[in-house]
Amino acid sequence: MTAGPERLLRSLRVSGPVLPLLLLALPGLFLTFLCARPGGLGAETRGGAWVQPAYAAAQAQLAAATAGGGEVSGWVSSRWLAVGLLVVLEALVIAGLVLERIRRARLEGLLAERLRFESLVSELSARLIPVSLGDVDTEIERGLQRVVEFLRMDRASLIEYVPAGTVVRIAWAVQGVDRMAPILEAGQFPWAAGRVQRGEVVRFSRIDELPQEAATDRKSFQALGIRSSLAIPLSVRGAMLGVLVFDSLRAERTWAAEVVQRLQLLGEVFAGALERKRLELLLAERLRFETLLSEQSAMFSSLSATEVDREIKRALRRIADFFKADWGSLAELSHDTRMARITHSWVTEGAAPRPSTVSLADIPWVMGRLQGGEMVRFSRVEELPEDAAAVDRETYRKLGITSQVEVPLKVGGALLGTLTFSTLGAERAWPDELVQRLQLLGEVFANVLSRRQSEMEAQRLRRDLAHVGRVSTMGALTASLAHELNQPLTAILSNAQAAQRLLRSDAVKRDEILEILTEIVEDDKRAGEVIYRLRGLLKKGGLEFTLLDVNEMVGEVARLVSGDAVLRNVTVRLDLAPHLPPVRGDRVQLQQVVMNLVLNGLDAIRESAGTERTLVLWTAKDEPAAVRIAVRDSGTGIDEVDLDHIFQAFYTTKTDGLGMGLAIALSIVEAHGGRLAARNNTDGGATLSFTLPVADQAA
Repeated sequence: MTAGPERLLRSLRVSGPVLPLLLLALPGLFLTFLCARPGGLGAETRGGAWVQPAYAAAQAQLAAATAGGGEVSGWVSSRWLAVGLLVVLEALVIAGLVLERIRRARLEGLLAERLRFESLVSELSARLIPVSLGDVDTEIERGLQRVVEFLRMDRASLIEYVPAGTVVRIAWAVQGVDRMAPILEAGQFPWAAGRVQRGEVVRFSRIDELPQEAATDRKSFQALGIRSSLAIPLSVRGAMLGVLVFDSLRAERTWAAEVVQRLQLLGEVFAGALERKRLELLLAERLRFETLLSEQSAMFSSLSATEVDREIKRALRRIADFFKADWGSLAELSHDTRMARITHSWVTEGAAPRPSTVSLADIPWVMGRLQGGEMVRFSRVEELPEDAAAVDRETYRKLGITSQVEVPLKVGGALLGTLTFSTLGAERAWPDELVQRLQLLGEVFANVLSRRQSEMEAQRLRRDLAHVGRVSTMGALTASLAHELNQPLTAILSNAQAAQRLLRSDAVKRDEILEILTEIVEDDKRAGEVIYRLRGLLKKGGLEFTLLDVNEMVGEVARLVSGDAVLRNVTVRLDLAPHLPPVRGDRVQLQQVVMNLVLNGLDAIRESAGTERTLVLWTAKDEPAAVRIAVRDSGTGIDEVDLDHIFQAFYTTKTDGLGMGLAIALSIVEAHGGRLAARNNTDGGATLSFTLPVADQAA
C-alpha cells in the first residue's frame, strides 16, 4: 500500500513544504473513489459485481419511506457535488506539484550552470597560477574564449593599463566579429572611462540606456556596432590595472546582476594574473638593471685614463637602451656655473642630435633642485610646476623633450655635472625602484667625473712639466741645433756669394745660376724643417691624439739629434721594422720620450771608455697588440741598484741631472696606455724601451 505513494513522491521529486498538502489530499482521493464506485459508499463485490450490503439496502428503503423520494435524490446530488469539489482540489494540488517541479528544475538548472561557471573560473585560476611569464597573455586569451563560448557572447577584451598611458590588449571574438580598438581610448569614451577609473561597472543592454552625458560614448559605440556592453574595472589594492570588456554586436543582451557578479569574480582572477605578471616583469627589470649597474661599476673601477671616455659613452648607450630613451648624456658644469657642457652623449638612431651646451639660465627651477641634490624626473612636461618651472617647461618643449630623468653628480657637496636620459616622442614613466638605483649609478658617474677632472688637472701639470722638460732638452741640444742650422745657412751664404760673382762677370752663365738658386732653396727648406721641428717640440698646448706612424716619428727624432751625435762622435743607426700598425697618441709628447731616451743613451756612451760608440733606434711588433720602440746604447750600463729607481722623480745618476727626464717620459707613456722599461745588455750598455697599444681603426 505504501510503495505506490513513495514511488509517486520520488517521481515527482516533491520537496518538504508540498508534502503535507499531498498527505491531506490522499483521504479525499480515497473518499472520491468510494463514492464514485457502483453501489456507492459501503458497496461490496459479489460474483465480480458491486452490490450494497443488506443493512445498507434496508436503511435506504427506510429513509425513502420517511423522507420521500425527492430528499433522497437531493442527497445524491450533494454527494456528487462534494465529489466534484474534491476532484478540483486534487487537480489544483497536482498542478501545484507540477509547477513546483518545474521551478525546482529551473533552480537546479541555474545552480548547475553556476557550478559549471564557478568550475570554469576555478580551472582558469588554476591554469594561470603555474603559467610562465611569457604565456600569461596566451592563457588569458584562451580563458576569454571559453567565457565567451560559455555565456554565448560575441567578444571579450582585457585591456591592461601600463605606465605612460599605453595599453596592452588581449581579446577574442567569435567568427565574423572583428577585434576593435581598445575601449576607453582617449576622447572616444569619456563617460565610460571616468566611471571605470572610479572603480564602477559600466553596462547597458541597449544604446538608449546610456545617459545624456554619455553622448560621445553613444556615438563611439554606434560607430563600432556595439549593441550591448559590459565593462568591469580590474584593480588590486586600489591600483587600477585595466578593464575587462564584454560586447554583444549581433543582438541586444541583458546583463543580469547574477551574471555581472560571476564576471566580476572572473575579473578578480585576471587581475591577480596581471598583478603577478607586472610584479615578475618589474622584478626581472630590476634584476637586469642591478646587473647593468654591477657591470658598469666594476668596469669603471678598472679603467685606464685613455679608456674612460669610450666606456662612458658605452654605458650611456646601454642605460638609454634599458630605459628606451632617445638621449643619454653626461654634462659637466662650467667653473662659473653658467653653462652645462655635454662631454659625452648617446643618441638613438633617427633622433635629433642633442645640443652640446645648455645655458643654466634656461632651466632655473631644475637647476635649483639639482643643486640641492634632488633628482628631477617627469613623464610629461606638464608635470613640472606651471608657474615656478615655466621657463624650464618652455626650454624642454623647444628641445622636443617629452620625458626626462636628470641625476645630480655631486662629490664632496659640490655639483660637478648631471646624468640625463630623455625621450623625444613617447612618454616614459620612471619607476621609483629603478630611479633609486639610477641614483647609485649617478654616484659611480660622479666618482668617474671627479677622477676624470683630477686626471685632466694631472694631465695639465704633466703637459707643463713635459714642456719644461722639452725646453730643458732643447738647451742640452743647443750645440747640435746650432750645427743643424749652421750647415744649411752656411751653404745658403756660399751659394748666394757665388751667384753674385757670376752676375758681375761679363759672361753670365744662366744654367749655373739656376743650379745655385736650386741649392739655396733646398738648404732653406732644410733649415726650415729644423726650425719647424723645434717649434713643434717647444710649443705649449693641449694634447692632440692622432694616428701616428711609429717609424716616421722615430726617424724625425733621429734627424733632429744627428748633429749632436756627430759632435759626440757617436754613430746613430736605425733598425725599423716594416709594416708596423699605427698607434694613437700625441706626436710631440711621444717624440719627447724618444728624444729623452736618445739623450740618455748619448750621455751613457760619453761616459764609456769603450771603442764602440753606437746608438741603435729600433722598432718591432710587440704581442698581443702593441708596438715597441727601443734605444740601445753601447755605454756603461745601469747599476743594478739604480734599475728600480731611475723612473722616480728627482732620482738621477748624473752629476748635473735633475732626475725629471725619465719620470716625465714614464708619465707620458702611461698616459698613452703603454709601459716603459729598462734593462742591461749582455754585451754591454743598456736598452730603454716602451710600448704603445695599436690604434683601434674604428675609434
